[in-house]
Amino acid sequence: MIMKEPATRRSCLVVFGTLVLVATAWALYTRHAWEDYYITYRAAKNLATGHGLTFTAGERVHSFTSPLGVLLPALASVLAGNRSDVAALWIFRAMSIAAFAGAGTLLWKLGCTLFSRVSAMLLVAFFATDTKIVDFSTNGMETGFLLFFLAWTLFALLTEPPRLDVNLGLAWAGLMWTRPDSFIYIGALGVGAWLIRPAAELPPARAKSAKVYLRAAVITSALYLPWLIWAWIYYGSPIPHTIVAKGLFQPTTNFSLLWHMLRSFPSMVFRHWDIPATTFMPPYSFNTGWPTLALQTSFWVSLAVMCVWLIPGVRRETRVASFAFAAGQFYLTNYVSFPVPWYIPTLTTFAIIVIVSLTDQLLGSDGTHRTSMSVRGLLSSARALGVSAVVLLWVGTVMIFGMAAYQLRWQQRLVEEGERREIGQWLRSAAASPRDTVFLEPLGYIGFYSNLKMLDYPGLSSPEVVAARKRTELKTYPECWPDLILDLAPNWVAVRTNEADTIRGRAPDLFKLYYTLAKTFDVRAKINAIPAIAGRGYLLNDAYFEVYHRTIKLPHEGESSVGFRPVTAKNLEVNESWGRPAYDSGLNLISLAPSRLVFEKPAGARWFSGQIGIFEGAYADPKNATDGAGFAITLIYPDGTRRELLHRLLNPRDVATDRGKQSFSVELPATPTQTCSIELVTSPGPSNSNAYDWTYWSTLLLEIPHNHPGL
Repeated sequence: MIMKEPATRRSCLVVFGTLVLVATAWALYTRHAWEDYYITYRAAKNLATGHGLTFTAGERVHSFTSPLGVLLPALASVLAGNRSDVAALWIFRAMSIAAFAGAGTLLWKLGCTLFSRVSAMLLVAFFATDTKIVDFSTNGMETGFLLFFLAWTLFALLTEPPRLDVNLGLAWAGLMWTRPDSFIYIGALGVGAWLIRPAAELPPARAKSAKVYLRAAVITSALYLPWLIWAWIYYGSPIPHTIVAKGLFQPTTNFSLLWHMLRSFPSMVFRHWDIPATTFMPPYSFNTGWPTLALQTSFWVSLAVMCVWLIPGVRRETRVASFAFAAGQFYLTNYVSFPVPWYIPTLTTFAIIVIVSLTDQLLGSDGTHRTSMSVRGLLSSARALGVSAVVLLWVGTVMIFGMAAYQLRWQQRLVEEGERREIGQWLRSAAASPRDTVFLEPLGYIGFYSNLKMLDYPGLSSPEVVAARKRTELKTYPECWPDLILDLAPNWVAVRTNEADTIRGRAPDLFKLYYTLAKTFDVRAKINAIPAIAGRGYLLNDAYFEVYHRTIKLPHEGESSVGFRPVTAKNLEVNESWGRPAYDSGLNLISLAPSRLVFEKPAGARWFSGQIGIFEGAYADPKNATDGAGFAITLIYPDGTRRELLHRLLNPRDVATDRGKQSFSVELPATPTQTCSIELVTSPGPSNSNAYDWTYWSTLLLEIPHNHPGL
């Protein structure tokens, strides 16, 4: 039997120093800074420079999830004199690396307390070579701090040191300050540690634990409550807007739904197998070119880890970690439904504890009790097989670690710095004003380096997008994007290939008529030229962007926040025009007089604008020319009541100012509960002859203010 050795101060310092070196080497080699860091850092820098803790100066939007994840970068910016964003990032990296090393040191102490020294070393080895754990502890995310407080929680629950309530209270408070959804893991570990006890200890141990947990919860609440109160006062809600945006269409959880989720969870694991398959893999490794064997191995090992807590003969600490892992998988499968990579390191930590603990238990069985030679032989074979499997798993982890470092180094160089940062800088120089709006999905680099008003999907920094998503009939990404763009009328739209194709498929005229392609950013050739890179598909996903600029100006733009709905031939309920039905020709709606066109007015529309005109050929020869034509716009209420909004006669033959396009804009009454129609009529001139009355309407737009009570 391998004996346990307690962790010494010297061994803890060695572990801490080694982990600092590993993380620092990773950061120096990859230079990887995660996209979401810059979402948070924009708010952090605004705070540091006196513009408030918000993404867009002057708008109080809770655009970040982690309090520590925004406050510490703000401190880093201050320490850098608010002069160097690179220096601020490295200062924050140093903080994160220290937290990561602290987490690994606590796991070392936990391993030395519960396992043999060899197993404790294996635990730290797995922790130090997992791609997501190291990357997200160095790339600007809050993961290092999350893992530190998680390791503290695990150490307290599984070793039960003196003043357990204080240890748990402080660790739990740290978890909540790091990420609000940490209550999931606090609850999972607490319930697991409370339920899983030796039978002889059950009644007194559970009663004692309940009291300890209650005192710890009081400490946690006292330490976290000030942030909730401040956020409520400052933002109007303690719930981060990021959570509101991400969970917009999530069903309300109740007992019936929860029970259904629990019953269907086993099948859901296989349906969403990409989530457990990511446990030991790099970020976004599913369907991006990583070996299928590696993903399948990660999945089946994760599935086994998920089930270990159900086996009675397994050690308590193993079952508690397994229970927490299963609970985390349940949370991600049912409430996130996607392997969001910065959510996974928590689960990976649980998984490696389970694996190492099982290995240690297997090695610790010395077989000195009375057993037959055959049983001892089987036990020896099982040990050899188990240890070999774990060693192979770690070797695979190290190989993936090296391959991912190479991949993320190129990701940073070509995509993050070579493209997304450049898009942001280009938008900043091309924008007409700092209030120009940009619609896009990847908010971080582009949002930070442009410093413009961002209308991001799903709306992490913009309540306007969340409100627009509620108004759309289509809710899926990116199918809803044409409706959102029309509703929000952004000055700029930045889209990837699949997003642009979807927009063109659903709304072919949107980019053709109302936006113009301003610039493309393409690094696909450079990515395809990289030799022998795993996960090339992840880089290619963001390798091509098209940036569009809105070419039409809305008459009431600037007076209020408005969206627009174009009126074209396909919108017409009545289409009566001389010679042939009215038809679209670019932005023009050709409707020769006499004509009558009718379309439905959206409930929230408050202005109708466009141009009217008579084609030049109709008056170029005064002897064979139009004598003018009338244009009328009428609002028709549901009861048939009519209200004329515009009536104008154009005579371009005799009146020079009537030539060319003539702009109009009429105000529409608020009709939040009524379905009204708008009638467009063209009529012959004074002689009542329609000869040469080549009339048309152009750029017909309904403007809809976003603050309309009917929306």
